[in-house]
Amino acid sequence: MREKMICALLFGKAETKEKAKQIADSYKNCPYIHMMATKENRLFASFFLPEKQWWWIEYIEKKPEETFGLENAEVTFVEDVQYPTQLKMRLPQEPQKISPCGSNCNTCSAYEKCLGCPATIFYKGT
Repeated sequence: MREKMICALLFGKAETKEKAKQIADSYKNCPYIHMMATKENRLFASFFLPEKQWWWIEYIEKKPEETFGLENAEVTFVEDVQYPTQLKMRLPQEPQKISPCGSNCNTCSAYEKCLGCPATIFYKGT
């Protein structure tokens, strides 16, 4: 059975315009991110992720510096997505050892609670 997907919107502020662009570039291939954009030092992103991972996006809001390198972040969970009609992750053809953002799930302190990155061999979801 496929996991239910949810949509979350992230509105963040980086220290500088360059830092916002660097963060966006480092997460551009994240399977959970559908769109990421910047304006000045602001970062905007839409996430499509398994419902079981809601805590992960909330953690970004609580710890923006530790997770994304942002000064602050606000997350909004969307109740009804009009388009696309089906929420799905962008995945590589073959799972990798290291996630697209450069993280290693196997050495992450949150991996016990987390499903892991779906782009890696460490993903525990379906």
